Amino acid sequence: MSRAVILPAPGGFAEIDDDRTVLDRLIAQIREAGCDDVTVLTRPGTDRPVKATQLPSADADADLAHLGEIAFSGDGPLFVACADLVASQTTVAAVLSDSSRRSGVLVGGDDPAAAPVQVERGLVTGPGPGPTRLGGLAKVSAAHLARLERHWPRQTQGDAFDGVLAALHARAVPVNAYRTPGLEHRQAGTGDEAREVIAAFEAVDMDAWRLKNAVKHDDDFFATYAVSTWSPKLVKLSARLGWTPTPITWVSITLAVAAAGIFATGWSWWYVAAAALMYFSFVFDCVDGQLARYTQNFSSFGGWLDMMADRSKEFLIYAGLAAGAVAGGASAPAAWGLAIAAMATQTVRHTADTWYAVLLDTAVVRQARKRESAPPSGRAAHLGERLGSASEQVMGSHRSFLYWAKRTVVAPVGERWLLLAVAAVAFGPQVALAALLCWQLLALAYTTAGRTLRSLAARTAALRRPDRSAHRDDGPIARLAPRARFGGDMTPFAATAAAVLAAGGAVLAASLGTPPWITFGLAALALVLAGSVARTDHEGILDWYIPAGLRAVELGAILAAGIAAEVAWPVLYLLLTVIALYFYDLAAGLDKAASPVARRDLGLGWPVRSLIALAAAAVAVATAPAVATVVYGVLAVYVASVFVGAVVAGTVRASRAAAA
Repeated sequence: MSRAVILPAPGGFAEIDDDRTVLDRLIAQIREAGCDDVTVLTRPGTDRPVKATQLPSADADADLAHLGEIAFSGDGPLFVACADLVASQTTVAAVLSDSSRRSGVLVGGDDPAAAPVQVERGLVTGPGPGPTRLGGLAKVSAAHLARLERHWPRQTQGDAFDGVLAALHARAVPVNAYRTPGLEHRQAGTGDEAREVIAAFEAVDMDAWRLKNAVKHDDDFFATYAVSTWSPKLVKLSARLGWTPTPITWVSITLAVAAAGIFATGWSWWYVAAAALMYFSFVFDCVDGQLARYTQNFSSFGGWLDMMADRSKEFLIYAGLAAGAVAGGASAPAAWGLAIAAMATQTVRHTADTWYAVLLDTAVVRQARKRESAPPSGRAAHLGERLGSASEQVMGSHRSFLYWAKRTVVAPVGERWLLLAVAAVAFGPQVALAALLCWQLLALAYTTAGRTLRSLAARTAALRRPDRSAHRDDGPIARLAPRARFGGDMTPFAATAAAVLAAGGAVLAASLGTPPWITFGLAALALVLAGSVARTDHEGILDWYIPAGLRAVELGAILAAGIAAEVAWPVLYLLLTVIALYFYDLAAGLDKAASPVARRDLGLGWPVRSLIALAAAAVAVATAPAVATVVYGVLAVYVASVFVGAVVAGTVRASRAAAA
C-alpha cells in the first residue's frame, strides 16, 4: 500500500480561496491520484487543522526521522511532497500513477526558485546548472526503500526532501525524472503566486495535452507515420467507451493469433488478410500504451503484459509462417530452422539491448558519483566516446534522414512486422523468414560493434549487482560450481563467449549430420564453460553481454540436441519459444521495472533444462526419436506451467496487497 508524506513549507498554508489552502489542495490531489494514506508533518505551534494525519516535527532532521518511521513501517512505495507544491492533477498523477518499481522525482524548468538538477538519459543524477529544476514531489519505490533501510539519513544540509534524494544518490539508485512539459508547476510562497500558477495550467486544454503526449514523439518510422497519425482517434474512442489498456492488449493478441493461423494454413490467397490482421494487431499494440498515458491508467501487470504480448505475438507469427511454408511444400528443417533462428536471434538481441540500457544507466549514476571517473584509455575507448557523441548528435536531429536511418537499421518491431507481412504476401512465408533473419543478423552485428566500443568508454561493470544469479538464471546446479581460481575481470565474459562458440559449433555439427557424440560433446562443453564462472565476480566492462550469451548457450544446446535426436520441429520450436518467453520476464523486470514473478527456482535454471534436453536426446539416439520429442514436449509444458503459475500467484499477491 502506498503512503504519502507532505513536508512542511511556509507556502503550504497560503490561501487559494476562502476555505482552501495550497496544502488542502495538494492533499485532495494525492488522494484523487489513489493514495489515501497521507501524513502531514507540521511545525510546533501550527494550529490550522488539515484533512489528513498530522505529525508535529521540529526541524528538517526530525522530518527525516519521521519519514524513515513511516517508510519502513509498511509495504509499498513512499511518496514525498512539499506542502507548497502547486501543480495540476495531471502532473501529480504522473508521479503517483507510476506502478513500476522505479523511484523518481518531478522536474521542470518553470520555477526559477527551485534547485537546479542534472538530468541524463532521463535520470536525475544530482545538483546541476539547470535549466531543469526540482518540482517538490518524489517517489521512492518499495524495492529501493529496502536498500535504504540501513542507510537512512539522520541529518541533512538542506531540507528533508533534499536528504531523501541525496540518500538515493548515495546508494547509486537510479532516480527517474518525471516531466509534464507545458504544464506549469511551482512551489508557491504566497496565495497570489499559487493562483497565478493554477491559472497558467488551467488555461491549457488538458484533454488535448494528454492526447498529444499519449503518442510517443520518438517512436519508429512505421509507427510514427502509419499508426500514430490516426491512432489517437482510437484512443479517444476507447476512453469514451470506458476501456482500459489491458483489454486493448488482448485484442491485439487475438488479431495476431488469427494472422498466424491464416499463415499456417498455407493458403496464399488469404495472406493479404493475414497481413491486414498483423497491421491492426500492431495498431492496437500501440493504442494500449497510448490509452494508458492518455487516461493515466497504469498498472504493473499491464506494462508486463504489453511487453510479454509483443514477443509472444511475434514468435507466434514466426511459427505460423514456418507451418505455412511446410504446407506449401518447403522442407520442415528449412522452414522451422529459419523460424527458430529468427526467434533465437531476436531473444539474444533483446537481452543484449536490455542489459546495454542497464550499462548506460549504471554508467550515468556511477560517473555522477565520481566513483569510476578514470578517463578512457586506448584507441578503442576513445573511438567509443566519439561514437557515443556522434550517436547523440544524430538522435538530436529529430526525424532527419540520419535519425530515421539509425532507428531503422536496428530492425524495430513495426518494421519487422511490415517486412514479414509484405514479403509473405509477395514471395511466400519462407522468403519472409529468411529476409527477416538477414535483417536481424545485420542489426545484431551493427549494435554489437558500436556498443562494444562504447562499453570501453563507459568503463562500468553493469552486472556487478546482488541479483546477478537471478539474471543468469543459474538454478541449483550453478550454485554448486566452485569459484574460479583464475582471476581477471574478463574471465566470465571470455568463458561465456567460448561457450557461445561451442554451442554454435554444436548446432552446426547437428545440422551437417555429423556423429551425435560430436554434437553432444560440443553442447556439454558449452554448458561447462558457461556454468564454470557462475559464482565468479562479474566486474568486467563487457560482462553485460553475459545474460545474452547464456540465452544463446541454452537455446543452442537444446536446439543442437533436438536436431541430433530428430525431435519433431514444432515441438522443438515450442520448447525454445517457452524458454525464450521465460527469459523475457527478466527483461520486463528491467525494461518495465515490473514483473509479477517473485520466485524462479521452480524453473530449474538453464543448466538443468539443458542437461535434461541433452540426456533425452542421447537416450533417443540410442533408442527411438519419439523419446526426445516426448521429453521436449513435457519440458515445454512444465516450464510454461511454472511460469504461468508464478504469474498468477504474483498477480493475486499484488491484488491482495493493493486491497489491504
